[in-house]
Amino acid sequence: MFKKMVSVMLAGAMVISLAACGGGGSGADSGSGSQSETSGESSDEGSDEGGSGEAGGTISLWTWSPVTRTAEKMIAAFENENSDIKIDYTNYNYNPEYLEAISAASSADNLPDIMGLQPGSLTQTYSDYLIDLGEYAKKEWGDDWTSVYDNVTQSQLQLGNKEGDESYYILPIETQVIYIEYNKTLFDSLGLKAPTTYAELVDCSKKLRDGGYAPLFFGGADGWQHVNLLIMCTSQIDKDLFDACQNGEKEWTCDEMKKAMSNYKKLFDDGVIQDGALSSTSYSDGTTLFLAGQAGMMALGSWWAQEYTAEDVSDAVANWDYDYFYLPAISDDVEDSKPIGGVDFGYGITKNCKNPEAAWKALASFAAGAGGQEIANDMNNHLSYPDMEPDTSAMIERDGLQNAVDEFNRSGKDIAGGLVNQRIAESTIETAVQEAMQGLVGGEYDVDKAAAHIQEAQDALK
Repeated sequence: MFKKMVSVMLAGAMVISLAACGGGGSGADSGSGSQSETSGESSDEGSDEGGSGEAGGTISLWTWSPVTRTAEKMIAAFENENSDIKIDYTNYNYNPEYLEAISAASSADNLPDIMGLQPGSLTQTYSDYLIDLGEYAKKEWGDDWTSVYDNVTQSQLQLGNKEGDESYYILPIETQVIYIEYNKTLFDSLGLKAPTTYAELVDCSKKLRDGGYAPLFFGGADGWQHVNLLIMCTSQIDKDLFDACQNGEKEWTCDEMKKAMSNYKKLFDDGVIQDGALSSTSYSDGTTLFLAGQAGMMALGSWWAQEYTAEDVSDAVANWDYDYFYLPAISDDVEDSKPIGGVDFGYGITKNCKNPEAAWKALASFAAGAGGQEIANDMNNHLSYPDMEPDTSAMIERDGLQNAVDEFNRSGKDIAGGLVNQRIAESTIETAVQEAMQGLVGGEYDVDKAAAHIQEAQDALK
């Protein structure tokens, strides 16, 4: 998920923003089975495409999420209940390894059976290679299967589908909410509290800087960070503003969007965000500092709780020195940021899959069965399927256990209370937003030019 000032392009035009960390080490790591990093060959066992055969055989899975330790537990739980099905799992860093792998595999008609997806632009880029999961889901959970999801998850299930296309190409696995995470212990040591006004946020940032710490660490080399921060700013004006612009109902050059962009730039100009942000990545530049207690705040989200369930953790994680807040109103004429988020990731089944029945069994387990329970127990993020909670008895007992669980549960309630959509339907718009915000911060664009850059991409869709 890393890139510098120039957006990484996938399939000639696509950059996907990632709101959650999921990669393992560098490149690809094979899990169960012996799948090579670039081999997407499906098993010859099972039925022809269409799901008419019986489940069984080997199913290949490529993804960047959940984190490797959680994915291995998820897969083991499924295989324990389905001894006739083997998951051949390969984990990638999201950007560029995963994006490059699936781009190359699609060109060679060599995609895996199951592939990790995000709703909107990533799913739509590969929709021609994916089967419709709608009938499988209806058979599993009933005709109203989508009704269990929160408002934004429901809206993202078909985000970006062409007019008249009622297919479901992605089954959501995790849903997230995005906010500002902060180090409570560090704040306490400096006599600080979570800011509730912009003036307090500026003051916190100054005192952190004066103490030799990074203030609000921002991974400005990551396009997804720019998307998330801009949506935080637009939500302070109107929770529907960003979607109104990407849907063509408002111009990106409208006064409201320009106001949001001006406030966005203000965070950098006022010293809230660290110097040199455009050359920094969230993972791992920012998280390394944050875990070491050298950064006071980070733009993260509900997936941060996964740090607690790792085996070897820092004292800050073991004691869970963290909590979160939403970005305070940046100017007098706006409100505090709303909870933004949606589907973190999901899975799709490709048309290469020789045994979609077996692949669907795996997806159902990962979403709402034994596999999903392992995701919940690791607090990797909130399951999109709402009726599964973490089993705290399965977690490592540390001093910060209750604090970590309390934070995770609170963010779950925020999701249930309704989210502002964080996803973008069109890859060209996503790229343009990232470029515009990087250009705005870097001095290449002023607000008018940044807004016009995105509007130019929007007009090209007509």
